Amino acid sequence: MDELLRERDILNKNMLKAVNATQKQTDLVKLHEQAKRNLEEEIQNYKDEAQKQRKIIFHLEKERDRYINQASDLTQKADSVRMPWPLDKGKGWKQWTLRVLLSLC
Repeated sequence: MDELLRERDILNKNMLKAVNATQKQTDLVKLHEQAKRNLEEEIQNYKDEAQKQRKIIFHLEKERDRYINQASDLTQKADSVRMPWPLDKGKGWKQWTLRVLLSLC
């Protein structure tokens, strides 16, 4: 009889160890699943941010091209005007600049 009680106690002890080990594994699985969800959310946030930045870059490139074209047009207009360059930057400089600007409009 003592042998059976001893064996029962050993089996109960082993069962408790197995239950504790199973609970630890379950807790680890839950922890890993939460970490996976967090990483997936973070990845999605990076993807969203990258898409926003691509849109910003696209608009900046369009704006750059527009400014390049505008500068080219103004350079052509300025070259076509061919006004003499003022010798000094005094009063004549201001009048010359005004004449050039007005001729470009």
